[in-house]
Amino acid sequence: MKSANISPILLFPRYFPTIGIAVFLWLVGSPLSQIQVEEEVTSDSIDIFAKSKQPEKSPAVGMLANLLLPGLGHCWMGDQKTALGYLTAEALFIFGAFATNEHSHGLNNSAHAFAFTYANVRGGEAANDFFWENVGKTLDSDGLNQSRALGYNQFMDLNRASDLDKYLAPNLQWRWIDESYRKQYNDLMKKSLKYKVASNFFLGAMLLNRIVSFVDIRVASRHDGKGLFSSLTFYPHYSAQTGASGLVCTSEF
Repeated sequence: MKSANISPILLFPRYFPTIGIAVFLWLVGSPLSQIQVEEEVTSDSIDIFAKSKQPEKSPAVGMLANLLLPGLGHCWMGDQKTALGYLTAEALFIFGAFATNEHSHGLNNSAHAFAFTYANVRGGEAANDFFWENVGKTLDSDGLNQSRALGYNQFMDLNRASDLDKYLAPNLQWRWIDESYRKQYNDLMKKSLKYKVASNFFLGAMLLNRIVSFVDIRVASRHDGKGLFSSLTFYPHYSAQTGASGLVCTSEF
């Protein structure tokens, strides 16, 4: 019995599918051909030095705060530079009002002491501001009483004054040594009045400072942070009819 020798080349096509699958599986299972798929990871970066975004603050609260103390509302809104300006102005106005009022009060007391020394006037509870003003009008109280009796009172009318309008009480009578002392007394009283007016001016400036700071926050809230002074516009003005010229200032509210 003869045995047939079959060439391996003839057998290769028969086993080609099996060999191909085996080679594919070997390649897939090889460590060199493994494919790793990682899940996508998204990370957020945080800058610890970045300014935190704060919620917008109500301008109405800042406006009310400025009515209490100019600059306080700007400080609350975060505008420290403008707040410092209003607070500095307020401090100067307060100091000015206090200093001028105290100096006026001191001059007034000095005038009263001067009248006590050189006119022998005692004053007292019945001596009001109008009385001390009258002390400097005449050389003595009798002269003022006589002018009132004749109808020439402080209002310059023609009505006769009663005894209640005269200075008859011993503590409300005076007599200056001479005319020069009366003039010195009037000078002290005038200086006292000037400083009193200056004190009232500073009080008015404090009120104006509150109004301006109140409006300033309103303007800044409506014009992207540009305050009242940033929106000021100056332009020259000339009137052909009167020939007058000037500088006009406008601001948006």
